[in-house]
Amino acid sequence: MLIILHLSFMIGAALCLIIGVAMAMFWRSKNYWLKAHKTFNTTGFIMLIFGASMAVASVVTGGGEHFAGLHQQIGLAALIFSCFTVFLGYYSFNAGNKKAVMTAHRWLGRLSLACILFALILGLIMIGII
Repeated sequence: MLIILHLSFMIGAALCLIIGVAMAMFWRSKNYWLKAHKTFNTTGFIMLIFGASMAVASVVTGGGEHFAGLHQQIGLAALIFSCFTVFLGYYSFNAGNKKAVMTAHRWLGRLSLACILFALILGLIMIGII
């Protein structure tokens, strides 16, 4: 059951983050893009945390090894990069060097989304869906 929750949260997180990134890339001309970008990405980040928690709980209760494979390692990297991305996104509103913070936010966002999608593909391969 925990693995199903993990999979559901991670797919939901990936979808929210894809929509949030798309808002920033393609809907900047709309006056609501920033609010939608923040909402989707924050929701995706929260789902990512819940999904990671379900994975840890599954490993603990199932007696498996933590971070034994590439899926787990890439997933951890995605979670860490996402933490920094969210922090930089909210920090950018008060930052002194806004341009540098926004550049870091954009690149970390791209990197974290790539890691999330890669970990998702690896996870689907692990369970035999792909």
